Amino acid sequence: MFFFATFVVLSLQTTPIRGEDEFDEETGCKLLLTVSDFDIDEYASKPWYVHQQAVTSYSPIDQNYCVKAEYTVREKGTFWGYTVDVMNEAKNEVGGTAGGSLCAYQTGTEGDDLSKLAVSPCFLPKVFAGPYWIVAYNETEGYALISGGQPFIRADPDDISAGCKTGSGTNNSGLWIFSRNQTRDDALVEKVRMIASDSGFDLSVLGDVNQTACDICQDTEDEFTIWWAGTVDCEFVDKWSWAGTCWYAKDECPETCGECDDEE
Repeated sequence: MFFFATFVVLSLQTTPIRGEDEFDEETGCKLLLTVSDFDIDEYASKPWYVHQQAVTSYSPIDQNYCVKAEYTVREKGTFWGYTVDVMNEAKNEVGGTAGGSLCAYQTGTEGDDLSKLAVSPCFLPKVFAGPYWIVAYNETEGYALISGGQPFIRADPDDISAGCKTGSGTNNSGLWIFSRNQTRDDALVEKVRMIASDSGFDLSVLGDVNQTACDICQDTEDEFTIWWAGTVDCEFVDKWSWAGTCWYAKDECPETCGECDDEE
C-alpha cells in the first residue's frame, strides 16, 4: 500500500532548514519543498517502521499496529514504468494482517523532484498513482517524514497557524513519521513532529502506532458483526468457514482464518 519553501540542506539527505516561507494563494497553506540530493537506493536499503500516521481510507485507525514499509529499487522498470517495489504491512489489535504490494516511481530526474514519488497498485498506469513526498530524511538519525503530497485543507479556516493537512482518501492523503528502529524513541518522534509543524502540517491528524508485541496473532474473544449473519464470534466463523465467513472476519479471527501462518 502508499503521496515548499526554499530549503538549505545541511548535509546529504538530511532535514532541510526552511528559508522564506511561501504559501498557496488559494488555501493559505505553506508550500512544501522536499529533500534535495535524495538517494533512493539508500532510502530503500532497510525497512522503515511507522510510529505515527494519519488515518486514511487504506490506513484505518484499527490497523495502527506494527506498521512497516519496505522498498526495493528495481533493476528494470515495470510495463507501466514503475521503478520501486513497495511492501506495506499493518496489523490490528489481535494480530490480523493487512497491507500488500504496490509500485512507485520518482516523478522527476533531478533536485527536489527525486524525493517526490508516486505510488499505485502495480497494474494501474502511472496516471492513477498518488503522491508520496519525502519532506525530511536523515539516514544517520534514522527518521523520515512522509506526506501524501501538498497539504491543502486548513485545520481551522480562521487560523492558518493551526496548519494544514492532506485528504483522508486514497490519493493526495496521509502523513507518516518513519523510523529505522521498531523500538519507539519518543525524542526522535517529537523531533520529527516539530519538523512537520514547521513545515505547516496540522499535527492533530497524527496518531500513535503500537510497535510492541508484533509477534502476537490470535482470535478476538469479543463478538462482532457480519452483515449477513448478525452478531457472531470466531467459533461461528470456523463452523461456517465453508460459507466464506473468513472473507468478512479475517481481521477478528486471524488464527481461525489462517492469517497467522506467516508468523509461525
